[in-house]
Parts: sequence; structure tokens; C-alpha cells
Amino acid sequence: MKNTTVAMITAVAAVTRIMENTSENPGVCGFVTRNITSGNVVTSVTSYDPAPCGLYGNYPASQPVLIFILVIMTAWSLFGNGCLLYLVFTEKNMREAGNIFLCALALADMAQILVYAPPTVYNLVHGEILGEGWCRVQAFLMKFLPVLSIYLQTSLWICRFIYIAFPLDYASIMTKRRLAVAMAACLLIALVTPVVGLARVGTVQSWTVDEYPGAVDIAQPISLMLSCLSGGAEVDSMMALISVGLTISFITACLIYKVAWDSGKNQEKLTGIAKDQLKHKLAAAKTLGIIFGVQLITWLPSTINTFLWKTGVIAPNKGVIAADIFFIVTMTSTFLVFANSKNIYRRALTSMYYNIRKIIQWVGEIEIIPLVMLRMRRPESNSRPDPVRKPIQPIIEYETTV
Repeated sequence: MKNTTVAMITAVAAVTRIMENTSENPGVCGFVTRNITSGNVVTSVTSYDPAPCGLYGNYPASQPVLIFILVIMTAWSLFGNGCLLYLVFTEKNMREAGNIFLCALALADMAQILVYAPPTVYNLVHGEILGEGWCRVQAFLMKFLPVLSIYLQTSLWICRFIYIAFPLDYASIMTKRRLAVAMAACLLIALVTPVVGLARVGTVQSWTVDEYPGAVDIAQPISLMLSCLSGGAEVDSMMALISVGLTISFITACLIYKVAWDSGKNQEKLTGIAKDQLKHKLAAAKTLGIIFGVQLITWLPSTINTFLWKTGVIAPNKGVIAADIFFIVTMTSTFLVFANSKNIYRRALTSMYYNIRKIIQWVGEIEIIPLVMLRMRRPESNSRPDPVRKPIQPIIEYETTV
């Protein structure tokens, strides 16, 4: 815990130094307006270049480090979530009703890192984004997937609370119909932010600048390290939904700890199955507490930075740099949880090893069987006669008679 606190303080200090050393020149990062003359008509065209903005724009030498971090994040996400999905689908004791949210959360996290990290690596290598079409697709997904992840995790918390508080009624409460309704509710809530964008301008857009006259639709990310996100009402609705989800998770966490605490005070009176259930309750409360703490630590900096940026407390150029750093921190919430879940890695890798070994043995048996059958049939299929049965003596006797 001490090492974690020291690391957080060091990281915050590093971000502060970067922010203090950043130039306040408004021309470094912003819009460029050009007048295009066609005949007698003069049209003003506003363009935006994200390359000189943000962490990479102010510190180009950090490109290799940033690419390395993104590659490690992608590999860790795919490996950790892949191990989790493998365990859920292969171990019978993992196939309980609430784990449907765990599987959906793993898939959402994998999709989120794949939508963010590889395109960002491309942006850093080439100094430009993939294109306007991809930017709009990414804008939609990066509004949808984070909110979906938050509410899937909130649903998982509620399932765990029911399991800890009402263990005997868990199966009757968590029916397939209720699980389907909860999953559909998570999807609909996640679609609210894109729908707000559609209702406001009639098309899915990447992000808008409300300060610019007419709230021009700019199909560019704010910086090469950020995804194509949304401004204005879209980001307001997104942050509001995330805040509500975190609040529900916090309340549920408090209820889980209360149930575990009440059970712990009476542990001397518990015997048999009730005593075993208490151990599971305390372990579950500890695990969920770690998960919520990590989620809170990784999401709060980005949320606070967005609020300070929109209220004008932080200058735009500094806000972009902080957004670059804290957005990466936000994406690491799942990876930090998996870092403490060594049991998941061990169980998944052990199971994979034995299953692969069985497959190899099975394939080897398939290849050996034809050879064994061939050896068994060889004497019967041999066309040459047996040496004992060769009619050599009769031929000799015939020749002697002649």
C-alpha cells in the first residue's frame, strides 16, 4: 500500500511538472481559419491539426515510450480478459448467473482497448489520424463502450451483493429473464450519449467546439493521444452517466461491507456451512473493495480534469496534456485489477496446458492407430507365400524323374 501511494504521488508530481513547463502560446494548439475564394464568393474554412497538441505535440521525444505503453496495455488486456473468459467457459464452478456480466465486461474492455490503442499507435507513428470515417466510428464506440463497462460492473456489484446478503435466495432472484432485462438496460443506458449527439445535430459527429460560432463539426481528435470524442452536451451526458454508475457502485460497496461486517461480529456463533459462507463473504468484500478502489482512482482524475477544463480553471493547452495522461490512466483500470489476480492467470494457464496436452495425445493416438492396424494386417495381405509352404521339393523330384 505504501509503494502504491508513493507511485501515485510521483505520477501526480510528474504531471504537475509537465503542466508547469507547457507553453501557453495559444497558437500552438487550436484552429486555423483560411479564406477560400471561388469566383466572387469568399468562404472561410476552419481546420484543426491535432499533431502539435497534447503530450506528443509538446514532447515529440516521448513517442517510443508512449507506443511501448500502448502495446503493453493491449497485450495485457487481451491476455487478462482472455484468461477470464477461458475460465468462465471451461470451469463449471464459474458458470453462475452473475458471471454473464463478468463476461460482457471482459468483452467490452477488450473492445475498448482495441478501438483506442492500435489507432493511437498509428497516429503517433504517422503524425495523423486514420481518417474522417474511422474517427466518426471511434467517436461512437468511445462514447458507448466506457459507459457500458461502468454499468456492467455496477450490475456485477449488485449481483455480488445479492449473493452475499441473500445466499439462499440467489438462484431464485437471479433468473434468466431478470438477467436479460438487466443486460438490455445496460446497453440502452450506454446508447444515451450517442443518441444525444443524434438529437442535437442529426448525425453522429466526432466532437464539437461550442465556443466556435455555429458549433462546427470537427472530424478530428483533440490530440493524437486522445480518441475522437465528443464535446458539448455529449460529453456532459457521458460524464453524468459515469458519475451515476460510480455512485451506485459506491452505495453497493458500502452495503456489501456492512453485511460482511455484521456477519463478522457474529462469527463465533457460526458453525458449519454458515462459517464457510462467512469466509467467502469476507473474501468477496475484500476483492470488490480493491476493484472499486482501483476504478475510483483511475476514473476520478479524468473526470476532475474534464470538469476543470470545461469551467475554464485549466488552460486549453494544459487541459489537453492532462487529458492525454489521465485517459491512459483510465484505460488501465481493468489491467490493475488483473495484476492482483494471479490466481486467474495460474488457473487459466494450467487448464490450457492440460487441455493442449490432451489434444496432442489424442492426435498422436489417431496417427498411431493406422500404423498398428497396418502391422496387424501385413501377414494376411502379403502376396508372397510362406517359406515353409514353397513347393521346392516336388519340383526337384519331378526333374529327377525326367
